[in-house]
Amino acid sequence: MKHRFAVLVIIVILTSSLAGGFLGTKVSAGSAPADQASSNEFIREFTEAIDVIQKNHVDNISADKLVYSAIKGMLRTLDPHSSFFDPEEFARLREDQHSKYYGLGIRVRALTPRAEARGRVVIVEPPTPGSPALKRGLRAGDVITRVNGESIDEWTQDEVVAHLRGPRGTTVEVTIERPGIRNPLQFKVERDEIPIITVPYAFEVKPGIGYFKVDRFAETTADELRKKLEKLGGNKMTGLILDLRDNPGGLLNQAIGVTDFFVRKNDLIVSTLGRMPNSTLRYWAPSLEKFSVPVVVLVNKHSASASEIVAGALQDHDRGLIVGETTFGKGLVQSVYTMGNNNIGMALTTARYYTPSNRLIQRDYSGSAFDYYNLPDAPGNENRKREVRKTDSGREVLGGGGVTPDVAVSLRELNRFEALLTSRFVFFEYARRLASGQVPAASRFNLPVKSDEVKASTQRDDSAATSKFEVTDAVLDDFKEYLRSQKIEFTDQDVKDNVDFIKRRIKQEVFNTAFGLEEGYRVAIQGDTQVLKALDVMPQAKELMMTGRLSPVVQTQEIKK
Repeated sequence: MKHRFAVLVIIVILTSSLAGGFLGTKVSAGSAPADQASSNEFIREFTEAIDVIQKNHVDNISADKLVYSAIKGMLRTLDPHSSFFDPEEFARLREDQHSKYYGLGIRVRALTPRAEARGRVVIVEPPTPGSPALKRGLRAGDVITRVNGESIDEWTQDEVVAHLRGPRGTTVEVTIERPGIRNPLQFKVERDEIPIITVPYAFEVKPGIGYFKVDRFAETTADELRKKLEKLGGNKMTGLILDLRDNPGGLLNQAIGVTDFFVRKNDLIVSTLGRMPNSTLRYWAPSLEKFSVPVVVLVNKHSASASEIVAGALQDHDRGLIVGETTFGKGLVQSVYTMGNNNIGMALTTARYYTPSNRLIQRDYSGSAFDYYNLPDAPGNENRKREVRKTDSGREVLGGGGVTPDVAVSLRELNRFEALLTSRFVFFEYARRLASGQVPAASRFNLPVKSDEVKASTQRDDSAATSKFEVTDAVLDDFKEYLRSQKIEFTDQDVKDNVDFIKRRIKQEVFNTAFGLEEGYRVAIQGDTQVLKALDVMPQAKELMMTGRLSPVVQTQEIKK
């Protein structure tokens, strides 16, 4: 047993083989320490500790758990972003990076809003076009109650998803409850390859202005975005909004590919600096500018890593107007090493990256990990000195704490009543009730018809879907009756004060169910304060693209030297 542990530890620490990188950085495998005798002593102490634990701990602890926990603890002492992946986590990482998985092609959500909720899940949108679930007849609103005959009442949502996924060509049997049908339905579905879409939404938010949501940067992101840019007219657009909010990052080569669409050939996009020679690199835009239209980039405090590379490069080259909130501030590069039997991995920080103006946007992480991830605006952080750099035209920009927007605007927070309705999943459940025909007078609400003809029409004409359903006074009255049936306390004044929000959320969920999440998302962003601001400042984005300058009114951020 001791020999087994020693071999595994040596593999982990000394002889890892490079598989790839979160940001695509290529670095060589580590070499053995100079003081071999000291290393051997540490390994002996480590295996002795494991031996004592396995022999004497009150519980029977598996070897894998002990070794994996030790590696995770070791990496946590280095920096916040070096991490270890057990077999399940490593498989999920590979799926995310390769933009595909094997499963049914559905998105599910727990029926209750609690994060620790267990039990039944509901399909929240029409299954992916061409997917096994769509071919077998599964629908949005179906509630899954059993998988392969086994009740899922005690399963978490992640456990349900894990059972639905599996090798290509294998089958899974799901039992569902469908509104309006008394008896449960059973479907036997063969798993197949399902692409993971990283640019899920792309449409005209106003005539001539395209909106593009990028969820993360995986192997297909640049190609997805290019195709959708071209589909919406490419250089015929009068402007575009690139939404990187809540985008945690991903592959460096994809961030470079996206930035390359907008900057000039041979513009510097990003540089990396590490201890090893092959981790110090500079990346230049490889091709001629493809899309010479004004760009507004939306960011928030959850935009990180590769998202910050794109935002920082466009800002430094005066090519995009950055709107929203200061980004997360992750300027560390991780390279992924495979270990063991190629089923576990380690992401190790091997370099720092810098924007074209030589900004390091990494936030300070000398405090606790909790503060680093959850309290970027903790007292004292606002007074920390930040480096000042200059864009191509001489505008001052800040480093050392994320990308600071040119136009600062926060997303409107929900008030008490809005938060209550949202936390109880009221809008989703009400729309599901409408779409299922459970409302006796639903026909007078002019609900969208879930037919192939209507779905096709929404793809040809944006107005086709929106003309099918509006939240009338009759719908509002029925919605209030539904709230009472759910024992949700409210007053008529609560509804009156929040009527625009309520109408938009009902319509969004109805469209989600009838047409898919993109049609619902079109409705949702009509009340998005940051998207509305992006539309307002599009003329300034055009000015920036043409002259490299911004009026003082637009540059709302104060530079503290």
